[in-house]
Amino acid sequence: MVRLRDLGVDLRGARNRALDDLVNEIPPPVVADALGYSHVTAFNHQQVAGGTWARYVARPT
Repeated sequence: MVRLRDLGVDLRGARNRALDDLVNEIPPPVVADALGYSHVTAFNHQQVAGGTWARYVARPT
């Protein structure tokens, strides 16, 4: 982690980008359950990334 930071890699940005990409490939509730995120957080990442899972059955209201 320290070496990556020393090289100028934004670790938080990289993690968020990876999550954005993942919720576009897999339904956000599945990602949330697998990675320990809340469903709301997973859906927020999906919306920011422009994903198409907005009408997924398991979406929290």
